[in-house]
Amino acid sequence: MTGRVTGIGQDRPDGEKRLGLVVEGLGVALPQEDGVHLTVLDHVDLQVRPAEVVVLLGPSGAGKSTLISALLGLLPAGAWVRGEARWSAMDQTVDLLDPPAREWERQRGRIAAWLPQAPLATLTPVLSVGAHLREKARVHVPPEGVAALAQRARTRHDVDAAWDGRLPAQLSGGQVQRVSNALALLGDPALVLADEPTTGLDRDRAVRVGDELRVLAHDEGRAVLVVTHDLSLAEQVADAVVELDAGRASGRQQPGAVVERVRRAGHHQAHHHGYHPAHRLRPRQPVGPATAPGERPVTPPACEGEPAASGPARATAPVAERRTGLVGVDLTIVRGRGHVVTEGLDVHVAPDRTTGLMAPSGAGKTSLLRALALLHTPARGHVELDGRRIRGTGHRVPADVRRRIGYVPQDPRSSVDPRWSLGRTLAEPLVLAGRPSGPEVVATLLDRVGLAPEIAQRRPDEVSGGQLQRVVLARALAMQPDYLLLDEPTAMVDGATARAVVAAVHEHQHATGAGVLLASHDEGLVRTWCDDVLVWQR
Repeated sequence: MTGRVTGIGQDRPDGEKRLGLVVEGLGVALPQEDGVHLTVLDHVDLQVRPAEVVVLLGPSGAGKSTLISALLGLLPAGAWVRGEARWSAMDQTVDLLDPPAREWERQRGRIAAWLPQAPLATLTPVLSVGAHLREKARVHVPPEGVAALAQRARTRHDVDAAWDGRLPAQLSGGQVQRVSNALALLGDPALVLADEPTTGLDRDRAVRVGDELRVLAHDEGRAVLVVTHDLSLAEQVADAVVELDAGRASGRQQPGAVVERVRRAGHHQAHHHGYHPAHRLRPRQPVGPATAPGERPVTPPACEGEPAASGPARATAPVAERRTGLVGVDLTIVRGRGHVVTEGLDVHVAPDRTTGLMAPSGAGKTSLLRALALLHTPARGHVELDGRRIRGTGHRVPADVRRRIGYVPQDPRSSVDPRWSLGRTLAEPLVLAGRPSGPEVVATLLDRVGLAPEIAQRRPDEVSGGQLQRVVLARALAMQPDYLLLDEPTAMVDGATARAVVAAVHEHQHATGAGVLLASHDEGLVRTWCDDVLVWQR
């Protein structure tokens, strides 16, 4: 059970009832493997009124996702909780920390909705998109209203009806995000808790998500709490900003000044970590507009709602010029039941160079990286490693070949065993390779990505998304790969931590001469880090 200490009243001293989400003196300590409780939230006061958007900012690991879990009753068993959190309307007050179990199961989704940071983990892998929508709609309306409610959700959240027959694994990260949001808001909730709602989305789609959040608050009267590292989103939507750091929350602040200060602090910490875009050990080619040297526009692969390209999409130099490197040759990649996501695509990851990949959400970046990582068999074409054609995927590929390619997925939670400690997660590939894997080695790997050695004792559900993303990067670096494939590696971390991640990859690259392929929607990151940029243009 979750331990609880209470005793704070629900009304102001002057007798005026505080409407909306009210959090007072909230503290949370999470259990560790050694029986000790780790304090994640110390003292948090927060109010989100109806018809407003409050943005919660803070560094990776500050406790933002723990706060969301506490408000939703999703803290792990054995957590200690003190303070108060409630939802207050004119005719109703609900204790969010200690509601009757049956009542909360019935009300979750009606009072409070959660837009999660890792939406794929919230979907049932064997249910299609259409089945998810129908099942959730049945919870909220009579049978005769299910079809209409599901259709309204599709329209509102830009969920294509053509996805109805697909399983979650057959969707891109951005598509999964849209489906998850549609499901969460089916119950017409009064309180919306959005945890990194723009993760994995291109900038145009992220702006649309921001517009939707503002509509939920300003036009529909909901209270909206947004947890984000996306400073552009904060500028777009926030009526007020609260900063969370070291388990304590600041008071409400005006968005403009806070966002600018956080942005400046991120740049300062980036220099402190020793990384700056100009600090290169070799001359850089300029990367700017679509026709600038170093950038190669790419004919788009077949995307949803568009015909396939009329000819193959050539993104690289002729084969004779690319014998060294990780190369995808004439790749056509099919996801799920015959859905073509890339067609006739050539990609070259050269040694000792960083190649950026930019494309809209759903264009197939993740599928391409998985094919290059030898995790997905292309329908046509093949992968070459230093001029040698590689056949098969996964364990069908010799271990000495697999270990030369490191892959960091967009959703780190889908790539780790939730039962293992993070230390075991890091040590496992070293153990299989017969290399040193003791606590000192694990601590060194964690230090390379800016994490304390104590985190090795925790499980994946006991750390933030940003911390787990860095652990997965450390695991990829553990084998000293010759080629590193990064899928949105900074999407879940704040600006300063993102630059620390870049510094870790930079250090590895300049020590080993590794080639790096970076898929990201962060245009600033891509254009300041990468030697070459591939752009899929709609």
